Amino acid sequence: MKTTKFKDDVILGKLNDKDIYLKKPSWDCDWYWGFGYLGNYTIHYHIDGINKSKNLYDALKEHFGDSLTIKNDKKLWLFCEFMATFYSLKETAEVLGRGGSHYTKNPLADVIKNKTEVDRINNEIMPKIFDAIWDIFKK
Repeated sequence: MKTTKFKDDVILGKLNDKDIYLKKPSWDCDWYWGFGYLGNYTIHYHIDGINKSKNLYDALKEHFGDSLTIKNDKKLWLFCEFMATFYSLKETAEVLGRGGSHYTKNPLADVIKNKTEVDRINNEIMPKIFDAIWDIFKK
């Protein structure tokens, strides 16, 4: 698995005066990227679960208020773009890796599976997305 410069959790904002961290990416179960996890020692949830009735930009602003650590609107829009792209590509890699959506055995699995594209997503694209997110927090 290609490495990323995203080595530590970063603070995204506060809830009830407690820091909420965006957890660093992890390569889980040897087949998918774990990322988008939020929390601290008392709470755990996911970015894609924050107020699904709004776009992520507005949901993050509402959820964290003034404590949101990404203050620059352009950087926040980029963060939201990268997060949405991460989630889309993660799902794509899972479908291409399994050969379907995992409800049942997909009769077209052999046509759907594409190891080359799964490897490209996981080894090339995802690390670049993580690095770009890291840069938002560290620049």
